[in-house]
Amino acid sequence: MRRTWGAGIGVVGLITAVVGAFLPWLRSGSVTRDSYEVLALRGFAGLDGLSGEVVRGVWVALTPLAVCCVVLWLVRLPRIASCAALLFGTIAGTVAALAAVQGGNEGSLVGINPTGPVVTLGGAVLGIAGAITVLTAKPAP
Repeated sequence: MRRTWGAGIGVVGLITAVVGAFLPWLRSGSVTRDSYEVLALRGFAGLDGLSGEVVRGVWVALTPLAVCCVVLWLVRLPRIASCAALLFGTIAGTVAALAAVQGGNEGSLVGINPTGPVVTLGGAVLGIAGAITVLTAKPAP
């Protein structure tokens, strides 16, 4: 029963984190951009070389990783799904936390919109909590 609840919490967390990636992360005047649109601006941050491609590749791979976790939980491979969910939550949660602590910068022209990072961070925390619950539950006899 504990594994089922943990998997359910993990699934809700992963879905929430993926939805948060499509919510606004950056505000520029009256325009808001989601995390994927922010990645398109990585050249302005000095990440236009190999490091930028690695960052882009990892961030874009998070959504398929979340889908794989959900599918693995559904086909009753909870430990593999939980390990992958821990990876997902660590990466997405770290990026979202770094963006969320930057604040809204209400007085500036360009700033972080906290909606996307906070939702993604919450989803990542739920995903990690669900994964840990599954991994620490006793296996069914």
